[in-house]
Amino acid sequence: MTGLDDVIGDITEQLDAEREAAFRLRLREKLLDQPKEWLVDQLLEHIGDAPPADSAEAEEPDSAEASNQHERTARAARIKAMCLDDACLHAFIDRCRPLTRDRLEQDKYLLAPPVQGAALIGTACRTPRGELLLRDAKDLLEALLFGDASLNVRLVRVQRELLTITVARSKAGAIAGLLRAATEIDAAGTWRDPEQVSHDDRAPNTQLEVEYGEVATEAVGRGIKLALRLINDLEINEQVLYARMENVEESTLESTI
Repeated sequence: MTGLDDVIGDITEQLDAEREAAFRLRLREKLLDQPKEWLVDQLLEHIGDAPPADSAEAEEPDSAEASNQHERTARAARIKAMCLDDACLHAFIDRCRPLTRDRLEQDKYLLAPPVQGAALIGTACRTPRGELLLRDAKDLLEALLFGDASLNVRLVRVQRELLTITVARSKAGAIAGLLRAATEIDAAGTWRDPEQVSHDDRAPNTQLEVEYGEVATEAVGRGIKLALRLINDLEINEQVLYARMENVEESTLESTI
C-alpha cells in the first residue's frame, strides 16, 4: 500500500506542475502585450556580451598550428630513426620502384581511388598499408631535401640542385607543407588532356622551387622522383606530376653542403 509520504509527494508534484503551467501561460500573455522593441532589448540584455576573442572558434587556427607542429616533430623523430645513408636510400628505391599506380591498387594499398587527374585521394581510399607507404614517402622526401646530421641523415652531398614542382593549386597543400624552404609561384597551366579527364589549360597552378644537396651517384634525385611518384599515386592523383631537377652553378646555400 502506498505510504502517506508518497501521497503527499504525488500531490505536491501535481501542484508544482500546475503552478508552472499557470505561470508560463500568464507570462506568455503578458509578453504578448509588450512592445516588440522592449522584448528585443530584454532578450539582448539576457544574452549578455559577445563571446571573447579567445573562444574555441578563435583558437581554431592555433589548434591547427599545434597539430602541424606535432606532425613536424613526429616526422623529425621518424627521420632520425631511419638513419638515412646511401645503403638505406638504395634499399628504399629498390623496394618501392615496382609500386606503380596499377600495382598499388592490385596490392590493396588503394581501394577504389578516383580516376587519375580527378580529385585528391582521401584517406577512405587508402588502406593502413597505403597510409604507411604515403607517410614513408613524405618522410623520405623531407629527409632527402633537408636532412642533415641533426636529423641523423648521413649523405655526402657534393653539389646543389634545384627541384621545381608544378601542381594544381587546389592540391598543393598535399605537398607544400613538406617543402618548408620552398619558393611558391602562381602559374597558369597550358596543357589539354587528350583523354578529356584533367585539362590544365589556364588552370591555376602552384610552382614550388627548392634547393637541395645531391650526392655523387645522384641517388638523392632518384629518391626524390620515386617519393614524388608515390605521393602522387597515393594522394595528389595527377596523371603526371611535373617535376624538374637541374644543377645550380652558384648558390648562397652551397656552404651547407
